[in-house]
Amino acid sequence: MGSVEMHWYQRALAGCGIVAAAGLVFSPASAASAQAATATQTSLTASATSVTQDAWVTFRARVTSATGSPAGSVTFSDASNGSILGTSKLVSGTATLKTAALAPGTRQMMARYGGSTSFAPSSSAALAISVARAGSDAVTYQIDPAHDGSQARGAPRASTLARKWKVTLGGTGGSLAGAGDVSYPIIAGGRVFVTVENTQTYGTHLYALNASTGAKDWSVGLAGTYGFSALAYNGRAIFALNYDGLLTAFSASTGHELWAAQMPDQWAFTAPPTAYDGVVYVSGAGYGGYVYAVSEADGRVRWEGTVANGDKSSPAVDDTGAYVSYAGQQDYRFSLSGKLVWHHTTCCEGGGGSTAVLHGSRVYARGAHDTPVILAKSTGASSGTFASQTAPAFDSKNMYTLDNGHLVAVDPSGSPDRWSFGNGTLVTAPVVAGGAVYAGSSTGRVYAVSATTGKQIWTGVAGSVIDGPDEQNADVLAGMAVGDGMLVVPAGNVLAAFGG
Repeated sequence: MGSVEMHWYQRALAGCGIVAAAGLVFSPASAASAQAATATQTSLTASATSVTQDAWVTFRARVTSATGSPAGSVTFSDASNGSILGTSKLVSGTATLKTAALAPGTRQMMARYGGSTSFAPSSSAALAISVARAGSDAVTYQIDPAHDGSQARGAPRASTLARKWKVTLGGTGGSLAGAGDVSYPIIAGGRVFVTVENTQTYGTHLYALNASTGAKDWSVGLAGTYGFSALAYNGRAIFALNYDGLLTAFSASTGHELWAAQMPDQWAFTAPPTAYDGVVYVSGAGYGGYVYAVSEADGRVRWEGTVANGDKSSPAVDDTGAYVSYAGQQDYRFSLSGKLVWHHTTCCEGGGGSTAVLHGSRVYARGAHDTPVILAKSTGASSGTFASQTAPAFDSKNMYTLDNGHLVAVDPSGSPDRWSFGNGTLVTAPVVAGGAVYAGSSTGRVYAVSATTGKQIWTGVAGSVIDGPDEQNADVLAGMAVGDGMLVVPAGNVLAAFGG
């Protein structure tokens, strides 16, 4: 195995500087010039210091000096985890960033002035922003950035579920095998978002549906090679990634394109993006592989981390870092500022991967056709194995896996099994909410099972067939989601929504 390198990028206009190993923007002036530059002071204020998740907050950085008015750019970052939210130019000494993408918790925001040939860099003191959890959105594959399949609030009452609506979005056939399938859903802001593979040509279509009725609010074509695309949501924006590495941000309410950014250096992108605390995390392959951190504010690539290959693994993200898992159990943790923290490796590597899952102090990594392993978040050390053909789901007591067509409740340590449900036809990655675990069958039925006993609570029909999440081969990744009091299930070219 070769050594892991870090590639730092600044996608900005000339004169804005380069990116250093801490991920912040500095002037390209020489050290000697910097020593001679006039000292500056940077202060940071916010429109509110206590907000709810998905609410707008505006940051203003003021840069002053004893002589003259500093020019250049200010980078806004979350010092509590290293995330870089955006960069703005100074106008009359003030730079502004408006965002709704702050993660829940206490964020420590800072502003860093990069300096110029005449003025020295400076940083503000940290400004604490309290962000309260709000709503029960499903924002990426397997519901949340940890990919743990868990919906902590706003769950429907499983025993009272009834189908609210059902729409056919994909075609019934065409020249492309499997074309017309509907992706895993995003549920946010009163809408359900999916992508659908085109039936006659390459590319996909992004749909925004009214969550109450299933009616189309807006849609847009996503061009690209083959039929891959995938979605993530954060800060009132939808982020769509295609096979060629074009990441596009759309206003979730209107479909207006906010920006589009081409991921550099790789050419095969086959895993869903993950958006967290103002940054979209993307993995890509072609010549080896990279993990990318992209500013939600402007599409600027903040850092790239080198990995073995880079296929099929959607980054799992929380405040401790971004985690990915590739073939041969090549598993990685990067800090949110881009530093490689650890690399768990076995004897080999290859193409493919799968989405890792975070729960508590552990990472659940499946590689690609490998024996799944349980790793310590802190060190990457292995503490056990588990059996699941899909990403597992978690609540406070159990891990829920798909094992040979059965839904199995397991201790989070990997053993023992606590109960098993099904007759061998279950195919979906499980999701859990409100004391019920949901799983779909290849027959088109979806089931709710008691998380405590494994007994069936409810069943309904989503379509004629439900596809499992083929992480190695499928262009459009299938999967269920629970969010905003709904269970939404793709079934081939159909999307069905159930509510209480």
